[in-house]
This record gives sequence, C-alpha cells and structure tokens, in this order.
Amino acid sequence: MFIGQAFSHTLCEYPEDWQICPQHEVITAHINTLLKQHCDTIYGDVQLNLGELSLLAGSQDNRLRKTINLHVNHAQIDALADTVCPIHAPRHQAVYGKMVELPFAQGSIDTVCLINGLDFTHDPHQLLREIERVTRSDGHIILTGFNPMSISGVYRHLPFYASHPFKKARFFSYYRVKEWLNVLGFSIKFRCFFGPANIFSQPKKITQLSRPNRLALAR
Repeated sequence: MFIGQAFSHTLCEYPEDWQICPQHEVITAHINTLLKQHCDTIYGDVQLNLGELSLLAGSQDNRLRKTINLHVNHAQIDALADTVCPIHAPRHQAVYGKMVELPFAQGSIDTVCLINGLDFTHDPHQLLREIERVTRSDGHIILTGFNPMSISGVYRHLPFYASHPFKKARFFSYYRVKEWLNVLGFSIKFRCFFGPANIFSQPKKITQLSRPNRLALAR
C-alpha cells in the first residue's frame, strides 16, 4: 500500500452530512458515545465544530460556554443566510467559511472538534495549521478519521463502491496524523479505534467491528 502526498491539487467534495453514508447511525452513535466519555471534562469559553460532519449531538452538548458551528458545504449557504447575521442563539452560533481559512482570531478557541475533516480536504497540513493558529496554547483538538489499515480502507479501492460518497475520502493513518500534530506542538492524550467493519455496505442488525475509524484527543 503506497502513501500518497497529503496535498492534492484536486479539491475534495465535502459531504452534506452523515446521512449519505449507509452506516451513519452506527458511526455517529460510536462518536457521540466517545465524545461523552472522554471529552466531558473539557471546559472553557468557546468550542469550534468544523464542518457538517462535526455537527453531532455529542459535539453540541459540551461543557464550554459557547459553541460555534462552522458550515463549509456550499450547498447549504442559502439555508444559512439568516444564521450568519449577528442575531444568533446565546450559546450556539452558525457561521459559514472555509476550513483552510478559518475566520477566527489567533488563540481565540478553547476546543476544536474536527470529525473526519482531514478525510475531505485537499490540504490537511494547512487545515491543521489553521486549527493550531486559532486554538489557545492550553486548548484541545478532537479528531476522528477513517483508518486506511481497516477493511473499509481496503474495500474503498474496489470498483463495487465507485459511486459511494465516501469513496474519495483520504484515509490518513493515525501515525501520519500523529506526526503532523507533533510538528505543530500537540501531543495525544487519548486515542482509540472503533466502528463497523465496512462503512460502504448496508447496515445489518448485528455489525461486526473492524475499527475503520479512529478518535484522538490532543493538546
């Protein structure tokens, strides 16, 4: 298995939401449980949820005083026309922007939640640099991503799933992402592997696990 370049000259199409994945209920349930178990003790002023895939129940229900949801999908900009104005909910605010050009000041965010965002960006290095820029020195990053060393990581190369919306996900390995984070001065506080064996297949009543996803909590 060859390791390709992190930067891609072709822009990645970011998913509208988790609903497009047949296994979305299983995957999001795992993520929500892990967020509750391992991120419930994170406190501060502002949590930033990057992208529509990060807008889960577990990321919305956090211990921080304010939650900013950054929408990056162009298809939803019209629906957000009323939410990007100064009138917003006291605790939750929706804004529109680009993940590689975050519209926030340096050191203004306590916690950044990036659910599978690295899998759908053409420049993961720039995305992580932007996250490091806006995150406070004592802040946290919550990351999940698809595991290339799983069954799903192998099956994504098969022609049967050529039309699947997650077919073009980047699937960066945990060790590769860990190295990127270390360069930026982050250290891993917790990590685990989880999820259904094949994210491309239709869900079954009993799902065999093969850990195709990973979660990391870093600072």
